[in-house]
Amino acid sequence: MVMFPFIILGKLIAKKTPLDKEYDIFFFLPDYAIGGAEKVNAEIIKCFPDKKVIVFFTKKSPNNGTKHLFDALPIKIVEIHNWTDNKFKYWNNLIYRGIISSYINCQKNKPIVFIGQCNFGYKITSHINSSVKIIELIHVFDNKLTWVWAPFVKFIRKRIVVGNVFLEKYKSCYIQYGIPKKYLERFTIIRYCIDYMPDSLLEKEFSLPLKVYYAGRGGAQKRLWLLFEIMQECKKNKLPVTFKLAGPFRDELPESFTDSNIYIGELSAGEEMHHFHKTNDILLMTSAFEGFPLVIMEAMCFGAIPLVPNIDAIPENIIDGENGFLINDVTDEKLFVQNAINKLKEIVKSNRSKSISNSAFQYAQNNYSFEKFKSSYRKVFLEN
Repeated sequence: MVMFPFIILGKLIAKKTPLDKEYDIFFFLPDYAIGGAEKVNAEIIKCFPDKKVIVFFTKKSPNNGTKHLFDALPIKIVEIHNWTDNKFKYWNNLIYRGIISSYINCQKNKPIVFIGQCNFGYKITSHINSSVKIIELIHVFDNKLTWVWAPFVKFIRKRIVVGNVFLEKYKSCYIQYGIPKKYLERFTIIRYCIDYMPDSLLEKEFSLPLKVYYAGRGGAQKRLWLLFEIMQECKKNKLPVTFKLAGPFRDELPESFTDSNIYIGELSAGEEMHHFHKTNDILLMTSAFEGFPLVIMEAMCFGAIPLVPNIDAIPENIIDGENGFLINDVTDEKLFVQNAINKLKEIVKSNRSKSISNSAFQYAQNNYSFEKFKSSYRKVFLEN
């Protein structure tokens, strides 16, 4: 009842300030920062060149890492974070729920609503007409976020996940929180795609020292402190490897790794990131949980070998010793570090790197095409 007057006010504002035209698809996304999820969101929009698309960014973006991907698309972009992402003026968030839901409900032809794990997107679902199709993409499962989406799950027509493992995770989650099992039928699996797929394998020499690299965000999920520990141990053990790090995590770096020969800063999606994959050999990740990271797919298509945690949808795509390497004992950080170092020693001594690189590239070509991705998304969006 507290929010009701704000919702009504928002609807009145929408009536006085309508959208400039009709739209077929409404996208609700958090931001356009550096990250695989943001790249995927842009790729989904590219699946609908024949539709009029409007995108609402609801949070202030910490950087502009993928903004150029959205700017290059023939879409309308609206940033509403000044109103929806201000906890000190939270009433504006409530007003905007009324404004945006009214825009959607007043379309002459029923639009489609897409939520890319966006809190504001979930919160408007209860105000949208039941005849409007609402679709959600879940990039990564985190049980702690159940409180965000669970109250609105009955309004979401389709929930897209990126691997079979997430169907089991959500089955357990629904049982744990008493969510009706009938909503499990709304899940579908669509794997990611690569925005650019080379026609042929970029053959790497894999000469010593091997060039190991990391590209991505920082934060608790990525556990970069383990990456730094692995780097220190490699140096102590005099392993013939070098390291390059890229991403917006300068404040997490130990002082010894801030050298420009190691940390190269932030890279934009596209050519800069492609070049980084091309000029390095082994992609190393230390995450505690993931979906299936786009950076792994990109590495594979440029012939780099993934050395990555055995978590979530990663082992559905990476076969240890065939198209990459899996690091076990993910929850035991000490064992994880030791396993990663052992894998690096194995790669250094092996003469199979070129063969594994080729397998990685072939797997990427066979599984990550944009056409397959586009067909899957159009089917979910446009079929009744």
